[in-house]
Amino acid sequence: MSRRICSREQYLLGCRQRFSLAALYSLPFHCICQVMSTESQHTLENSPPLIVMSDLDGTLLDHDTYSFTPAMPVISRLRTAGIPLMLNTSKTAAELRTLREALNNTDPYVVENGSAIYFPDTAFIKSIESSAQISGKDVHILGASRAEILSIIQKKRSEENFLFTGFSDMEVSEVIAYTGLSESEAVQAMTREFSEPLIWQDSAHQLRKFEALIANHGLRLLRGGRFVHVIGACDKGKCLQWFRECYTRSGKSAPRFVALGDSQNDVAMLNAADIAVIVRSSHHEPPDLEKQSSVIFTEEFGPQGWAHALTQILDETLT
Repeated sequence: MSRRICSREQYLLGCRQRFSLAALYSLPFHCICQVMSTESQHTLENSPPLIVMSDLDGTLLDHDTYSFTPAMPVISRLRTAGIPLMLNTSKTAAELRTLREALNNTDPYVVENGSAIYFPDTAFIKSIESSAQISGKDVHILGASRAEILSIIQKKRSEENFLFTGFSDMEVSEVIAYTGLSESEAVQAMTREFSEPLIWQDSAHQLRKFEALIANHGLRLLRGGRFVHVIGACDKGKCLQWFRECYTRSGKSAPRFVALGDSQNDVAMLNAADIAVIVRSSHHEPPDLEKQSSVIFTEEFGPQGWAHALTQILDETLT
């Protein structure tokens, strides 16, 4: 399949056209626009085994339907090639357990925007890091507890009269209305351990003020596709880097990391990756990265773009 090189400006123009012309949303796109240096293309062809780390909503999962059907052939190909697919998401461990069963995924996974790494099989981490500090029998915690987060943000809301609604303020029916999830899925989404999603109902100025105040308590604000997330001093990129450092300490050759995401809360992960894939969204413009080389922009949305980009990466890597 042919490819063409495009600038970020051309890519953004395409996005803006789709925001203004809803009738074009369903048009098929058959190429991946990428910004990759000649050197990085050469390296990709001779790269060692990969680890794929992927966001979910709007990336592997369709933003509106949560379907991942278009990605299944590529997921099977990754499994056959022995390439781990690590899910790195704002979702909870409860949500991921159900989804991972549907995906037949047994690899480590990251929950609540980099707050914790779960290991279904601790042999995986022991194979690359014999001294890994696992907080429980199957989890490495990098973030803050939800109880700590709620204590701080509720106090700041009371003191400063911030206007927001968190998951802790909502009934299950309200979460369903905001997310389109089923009742059981909404209950799983509300079973949070390390973060609090917010519907921000105040001004942008107040949001910046809120962000500064919670930073004094070691908390961070991440803007996702649907919510503003309050988390501890962690992010999706630190989890990727943690795995890379494990390989370094083990003396083994680290795989190249491919990261796929679509929104601002994926930026740290995308910047940390060897190859970053920005999956096109029909709901918002792409995030800005510091990383300039080895960045792929998909023209197709969600799981279609996800599958197309990884297919090309795998074709170049495994041949």
